[in-house]
Amino acid sequence: MEAKILEAEMEKNHKQYIYLYGIINNEDIELDVKGLKNMPIKKIDFKDISALTSSYPTLKSVLKEEDAMRHADIVKKIAEKTTIIPVSYGTVFENQEILRTILSKSYLASKQTLMLIDGKIELGLKVVKNEFDDANNGVAVEILESLNKLSIKNIKGDVFSERLLLNHSFLAEKNKFSEFSEEIAKLEQKHKDLKFVYTGPWPPYSFVNIKISGS
Repeated sequence: MEAKILEAEMEKNHKQYIYLYGIINNEDIELDVKGLKNMPIKKIDFKDISALTSSYPTLKSVLKEEDAMRHADIVKKIAEKTTIIPVSYGTVFENQEILRTILSKSYLASKQTLMLIDGKIELGLKVVKNEFDDANNGVAVEILESLNKLSIKNIKGDVFSERLLLNHSFLAEKNKFSEFSEEIAKLEQKHKDLKFVYTGPWPPYSFVNIKISGS
């Protein structure tokens, strides 16, 4: 059904829109990854920053889990090559003029964010108590203190269960990844009654406060 809708719209006007993956510093970079719909990824420059984009057949993207996962994978692969301000799935612009206007308005915030996240990764940790565990806030503080020494900052996520002792995202230097992972392993050994759910590395989604939306 989705394919037929896309086909019908393309046949109607053959217009291609601009899909945005993220913003990087303007630099020469070889990307060995294709965008959504297997389209090549191109740069649209504004001053000394660039938007990474590809052509897209519709102005309003259809929410599809497969495409959302593909978007996340594309951004992750780009982040392995360079520092990127990741943009949420489904951000589409009608034309380059509108996108350049957005880049102009968000330029200063983009530069500040690129400086903050340059050379850094996001790591996630959830610590879950078992049904009969009486672990208290002291344990949570101990875990946080040990991980804060290896990270630049952290953000607390929603505590959506009484069993969830911790739910945090950490911004860390890429070269601290192994050391951070080793510390997690030590904490797991020390607190065997707790379940540690450790994820990453990811592009630093949680530490990007810029809101960029399509039109």
